[in-house]
Amino acid sequence: MNDEMLQQMVDRQAITDGLHWYTRWVDLNRVDKQVEIFTEDGRITFQGDDAWTQGRANIEALITPLVAIYQATHHYISNIEITFDSADEARSQCYLHAWHRPADGSDDFILYAQYHDCWKRTAAGWRIQERRLKTAGTEGREDGGAGLEPLGRA
Repeated sequence: MNDEMLQQMVDRQAITDGLHWYTRWVDLNRVDKQVEIFTEDGRITFQGDDAWTQGRANIEALITPLVAIYQATHHYISNIEITFDSADEARSQCYLHAWHRPADGSDDFILYAQYHDCWKRTAAGWRIQERRLKTAGTEGREDGGAGLEPLGRA
C-alpha cells in the first residue's frame, strides 16, 4: 500500500465522520455546530440549481427555522460513496433517511433522500463546499415533498 492510498483511507474516514457530524447536530437542534462542516463560502440547495444559499452564516439562517419547527428528528446516513478529484477535493453521495416529529402536534413525516456533496480539504479539515439534497420521496407530507429537488431516475 502506497502513501496516496493510505491518505485516501484516512480522508474517506474524515469525510464519513463529517457526514455523521452534520446529522448528529441536526438531531440535537444545534445548527450553530451543524454548519461548521461547511466552508465559509459553502453553498446548499434543497430545490435545485436556482435556489442556492451561499455562505456559512446564510446557511445557518436558512436551516435554523427549518429545524426549529420539530420537537425531534432522527437522521440516518448510509450507502456512502466517496471519490477524489484531487488530493484536496472530493465528492460524496449518501442516502438519507430522516424522521421528523413536528412540534405543533401534526403528523410525523419521513424523508427519503440523498446528499450530493463536494468537499475541500482546509486547515480545519475536510469541509463541504457544495451540498445538494435530492429527494426520492416522503411519507406523511400532504405535498409529497413538492418543492424539493427530485432524485430523478433513468
